[in-house]
Amino acid sequence: MCTSLRGEDGVEVRDDWTAPGPLNDDQVRIEVHAVSLNFPDVLITRGLYQLKPDPPFVVGSEAAGVVTEVGAGVTGPAVGDRVLTLAGIGAFAGELVVTPPYQHLHVLPPDMPFADAAAFDLTFGTAGHALLQRGGLQEGEWVLVTGAAGGCGSAAVQVARAAGARVVAVVGGRAKADVAGALGADQVIDHRLLDGERALSERVKELTDGRGVDVVVDNVGWEIRDISRCLAWNGRLLVVGFAGGDIPSLPLNLTILRSISAVGVAYGASAIADPAGNRRLMEQLFTWYREGRVRPHFGTRVGPDGAVDALRSVHDRTVVGKAVVEFVPS
Repeated sequence: MCTSLRGEDGVEVRDDWTAPGPLNDDQVRIEVHAVSLNFPDVLITRGLYQLKPDPPFVVGSEAAGVVTEVGAGVTGPAVGDRVLTLAGIGAFAGELVVTPPYQHLHVLPPDMPFADAAAFDLTFGTAGHALLQRGGLQEGEWVLVTGAAGGCGSAAVQVARAAGARVVAVVGGRAKADVAGALGADQVIDHRLLDGERALSERVKELTDGRGVDVVVDNVGWEIRDISRCLAWNGRLLVVGFAGGDIPSLPLNLTILRSISAVGVAYGASAIADPAGNRRLMEQLFTWYREGRVRPHFGTRVGPDGAVDALRSVHDRTVVGKAVVEFVPS
C-alpha cells in the first residue's frame, strides 16, 4: 500500500487491507495470483503519472488470477476463468475488483502460467500496439529498440522478430546485451561503449549497410537528434516512454530533412478507444505466445515481502526484464 508519495519509501506491505465490498452489476472480482511491477507504478507512487490517486492506495497496475464473482450485468468473463487485467492501480492485493471498460481483461490461453500472464499485457500490448498498429511494421524491415533488456524493450525485440523484422537492440552493460541477444536481437549495441554525439547513429549505419533502420521504438527518451539520424528515409520514430527521466524536444525540421514520422504510442487509451482493435492485437500476441515466439523475460520473481525491493529495482533500472510478485507461486 502506498501511504505517501515518496516512491518506494512510501510503500508498505500490510495485512490490514480491507477487501472490496459487494460488486456493482458491471464489475468482476478476481483472486490475484501474480502482479507485475511496471515503470508507471514507480511514477504513480511519486505523484508523477497521469493517474494521480491520493494516498493511501494499493499499488500495482497489472495482475493475473481467477475470476471468483461477476456482477449481474456482466456478459464476458465467467466465474472460474483464468484472466489477466491492466487495472491502473489496486492490483497488489489478494483480491481485485475490475470495473468497465473491459478492454484490458482477457481470458488466458490454457497453458499460460499466472506469472507470464501478469507480465504480458502492458509490455507486449504496448510493443504490439507500437510496432503493428502505430508503426505499420513490415516483414524484413529493420527495427531499433532502446532499453531493449527492460520490460517493454524485451517485449518489443520479440514482437519485432515474430513479425519478421530484423532488430538492433540498444542496452547499457554486458549483462543486458547478453539478454537482448538471447531474446533474438540480430545486432546489439552497448551504449556505454559509444563515444561521441553521433556514435549511436554511426554504429547503426554500420550494422545496416549504411541504410539505417525503418522503425525506432524508444522507451527511454533518447536524444532526438542522434536517434533520428538512425532512421532510414521515411522512417518512423515510435515514442513509447521516458524511462531515462528526461522528456526530449523534437525539432520539427528533422522530420522534413529525413522525411521521418514521430508517432505517439498510448496503449492504454488506445485500447479503450478501439476495443475491437485491441482484441485483435491480443489474439495475435496470444497466438505468438502459444507458438513459443514471445515470452516475458523475468529479472525478478518474489513473494509479497519482496515487493518493495522489486519496485525499487524498477525505479533504479537494475532489473533486467520484468519484475513479478507472486501471491500464489506457480
